[in-house]
Amino acid sequence: MKNFKHTPMSLHADGNSKKVNEIGEKSQKDDEKDMKSFKNTPMSLHVDGNPKKVKKIGEKSQKDDDDDVALDVKNFKNMLMSLDADDESKKVKKFQDKSQNDDDDERLNHSGFDICPKKDSSVIKLKAPLHVMNRERRKQSMKGQNITVLRSGMVLMKGYISSADQISIVKTCRELGICDGGFYQPGYGSGTKLHLKMMCLGKNWDPETSIYSELRPYDNSKPPGIPEKFRNMVEKAIQDSNNYIRLNHGGSNEGKVVPNMSPDICIVNFYSKTGRLGLHQDKDESEESIKKGLPVVSFSIGDSAEFKYGENRAEDEAENVTLESGDVLIFGGKSRLIYHGVTSILPDTAPRSLLQATDMSPGRLNLTFRMY
Repeated sequence: MKNFKHTPMSLHADGNSKKVNEIGEKSQKDDEKDMKSFKNTPMSLHVDGNPKKVKKIGEKSQKDDDDDVALDVKNFKNMLMSLDADDESKKVKKFQDKSQNDDDDERLNHSGFDICPKKDSSVIKLKAPLHVMNRERRKQSMKGQNITVLRSGMVLMKGYISSADQISIVKTCRELGICDGGFYQPGYGSGTKLHLKMMCLGKNWDPETSIYSELRPYDNSKPPGIPEKFRNMVEKAIQDSNNYIRLNHGGSNEGKVVPNMSPDICIVNFYSKTGRLGLHQDKDESEESIKKGLPVVSFSIGDSAEFKYGENRAEDEAENVTLESGDVLIFGGKSRLIYHGVTSILPDTAPRSLLQATDMSPGRLNLTFRMY
């Protein structure tokens, strides 16, 4: 290594620069000779009498090329088969996914609409502000005192249902609504759907035929029965309404008091924020029930609703009243066949305490009781 490092210096010191040039020229000639020898190798093999070796090398090269081509073709075919298999697999998976989705939809349709869907457990619930809770308590303290006779046989009881009872009603309807015979999307044979979800208790009412029956034609399910606590609340509301009228109207209460009744039918409707129901009459009960003027008793829970009522279907001629959560509306006697409907839902008007206790979806829950 020491000699190598000192070589250029010694050459320079000896003044032998010509030797350096000679070494460079010799190296260049050697490179050219090697390249010429490499190029002439096949020729030298032939000249030396070895044509078979050249042929053999050529044949081997050709065979290698043919094998490569065959392998490429095989690989290409395998790739196509793999793509076809993948495509078929995707088709099968897509079909399975669609079938699964159809099954899920079918189960959803038959298991009922959940008015209180489960919320994300990671979401923190905020309690209603104190002034909001106090305002709701003040409304409840007016129970039984804020009663208005809208017309003969039609009475509005503002804030009649307590907060605790409202919560109980929502939870009970939720439990019934997700079972057989629970909430579904009613409609007509033409494909038109009502703008609400419906569940019947006691007997089923079919909006297309306007007939009551023991089974629901939609899925042949039997409607749940009316909970006893609901029936008791209805009977008490009618009694309190009549007592108020007798006490405050004296001898002029004729036609304002409605007959007592114990309901055997309840139609439960859930209106979303965009829900509505055109003006109509509740006239499909028995002839005897209608003739006696047995009342329809309506419970409102959740968001407020703009409610219209009148002598005919003309909305511009109808009177309007806002039904809030906890209100009870009774119409019987002379008002038994009054036209009525819901023209709009007022979003975000439900009591905060109710939503916190039930997780009820935005909208209005309405229960209308009657006796067949």
